[in-house]
Amino acid sequence: MTEDVGTTKRKAMTPRMRLKVWENHKGICALCGGKIDGVRERWIVEHLRALELGGEDTEANMAPAHEACAIAKTIGKQGDHSRAAKAKRVKSKHLGIKKSKNPLPGGKGSKWKKKISGGVEPRD
Repeated sequence: MTEDVGTTKRKAMTPRMRLKVWENHKGICALCGGKIDGVRERWIVEHLRALELGGEDTEANMAPAHEACAIAKTIGKQGDHSRAAKAKRVKSKHLGIKKSKNPLPGGKGSKWKKKISGGVEPRD
C-alpha cells in the first residue's frame, strides 16, 4: 500500500517543545518501548508519521526515541525514506509525470509487439 506524499515543512524544534514531548511520553521510546535515560543516552524527537509521508509537524505526531531506533526507522530497508521514494514514484507514474525512458522490448510501452510464435511486429 502506498501513501499520499504531501510533504509537510518542518518547524524549528525549541527546547520547550522538546521538553513537552519528553514529558507527554514519560521518556519512553516510541519505537522500541524502552525507557530512555535522558542523561546517558542520545535521543531525538521522532515524527511518528514521517513528514515526507504527509505527517504533521505537531506535538501529537511527535514522540521521543532512542537515536539508534530512529535511524533504523528512517533509513532502514523498509524505512520512511524508502517508502516515501516509492510513494513519489508511484504517484508520478499515476499522474503521467514520469514516463519510462527505456521500455522493455516487447512490453506495453514498446512500439514493438512480440508474438507467441516468437516473431516481432509493430504495435498498432
